[in-house]
Amino acid sequence: MPNLTDTLDLAGYPVYKNLAVPSGDLSAEPDEVEALILTAKGIFVLESVDRAGWIFGRAGQRQWTDSLAKDRRERFENPVRENRARVRAFATYLGLSASAFRSYIVFADSCVLKEVPANTSEYCICQRPGLRSRLAADLLAREAVFSAERLGRLKARLDGLAAASPEEVREALRSCPLCGKPLVERQRKSDGSAFIGCSGYPSCRYTRASW
Repeated sequence: MPNLTDTLDLAGYPVYKNLAVPSGDLSAEPDEVEALILTAKGIFVLESVDRAGWIFGRAGQRQWTDSLAKDRRERFENPVRENRARVRAFATYLGLSASAFRSYIVFADSCVLKEVPANTSEYCICQRPGLRSRLAADLLAREAVFSAERLGRLKARLDGLAAASPEEVREALRSCPLCGKPLVERQRKSDGSAFIGCSGYPSCRYTRASW
């Protein structure tokens, strides 16, 4: 299937092609998203699924089914769950809530989406021919969530990710996505539980649960 970015000319919005998913675990197999689009109205994470049969699946299932013929079926990993994990990784890297993202699962036009989940605010499941119109409608319906200044900082961080080695990505995950200062492990006074916070506190109050 041709790369998704071949047809994604959306009013000049930055489109990142085959972008590495920011993971601090260098022992894990590298993962990437086929396309990520940065806009003032949110961040769209797109992943294509190249299948040719009838597609069956539910949101909570670990695997979906591609029924190619009566006696030939193939299982594949639930793409909604897979892209959800990628969104969480980007949200951590950029210091954003997952609600600032929208996941797009894009199937080839050669398959039939026989029984798949309905679209939600979290994700959209569509086929390649309808992708542009769905993205355009999404952009039209949404309100801006990033200021021009914040958008510039997000772009700089994504530009750095696009050019970084795995080791550099791991190092970047140890710096605050809001102010750039080192992150440190802290303990809550209320119950002693550990969390990760910005060393620039109280000027910067960024936190996250773990590395």
